[in-house]
Amino acid sequence: MNQNSLKITKLSDGIKVDIKVLPNSSKCEISGLIDNSLKIKLNVPPIEGKANEKCIKFLSKELKVPKSAISITQGEKTRNKTIYIKGNAEQLYNLLLSYI
Repeated sequence: MNQNSLKITKLSDGIKVDIKVLPNSSKCEISGLIDNSLKIKLNVPPIEGKANEKCIKFLSKELKVPKSAISITQGEKTRNKTIYIKGNAEQLYNLLLSYI
């Protein structure tokens, strides 16, 4: 588990993290790292923004932050995304590291 390989940027009001979404999985879960990104499996197809919606909803539940605190800043239409999560940067950072 090399924690330094996950690309997370701490900001004054939250964090930015690179993720790779794997749609059409059997269940929703954060399953480690892939290419310096957090690997997130989702049980929905990547059509009509369903995977993006599910990703935000899933992360909101996992990280215990409101859905409105999470936004996709890059990669709306690709599997590789950068997301912004508003909140306590240190807490969010440590919570995300606990998944890898």
